[in-house]
Amino acid sequence: MRLFLGSDGLGALPAWLPETRRAVVVPTAATPLGSPPFVAAAFAVLRGAGARVEALELADASERDVARALRGARVVFVTGGYAIHLLQHARRSGFDRVVVEAVREGRLDYVGMSAGAALAGPDLEWFRDAGDPGVVGSARGLGLVPFTVLAHRNRGRAERHDRLGGLSISDDQAVVADGERWRIIPSPSCCE
Repeated sequence: MRLFLGSDGLGALPAWLPETRRAVVVPTAATPLGSPPFVAAAFAVLRGAGARVEALELADASERDVARALRGARVVFVTGGYAIHLLQHARRSGFDRVVVEAVREGRLDYVGMSAGAALAGPDLEWFRDAGDPGVVGSARGLGLVPFTVLAHRNRGRAERHDRLGGLSISDDQAVVADGERWRIIPSPSCCE
């Protein structure tokens, strides 16, 4: 089980990526924001690594669509944006079930940035916000890692992150997990 959970910087991602012919980008968390540059950066870094990249919008997808899109992919990249909006559509589409099984079995590597990183953890309760258009009963995440990544520590969020108790990272850091082992690495900006 391999995961790359970042805040903003994609600099360490190319070296972490496996050799892959196919990757899927899930931009759902960013959909309410229009076309933010970090979605284009996700496509750029994957294409730069030689992957054929496809988009999977969970708001419009069924579980069958999700399974079909991920079949044969080696990497799924879940972008940032609104975490609860992402969780709502991950559950509704069956993405949560399909991706957890594939990642745990080692068939799919998971890249999550910001909201996408938070989704990999056990709980997204901290992300309920009046500005997030998502609606969920339970804020239970994918549970791929035993901690919730709190991104953007360097953007004036350190005090709040310290109160919440998740794993707080700055924009130039990422958490890489391989099986049960994980560590924080530097991951500066790139690809912009």
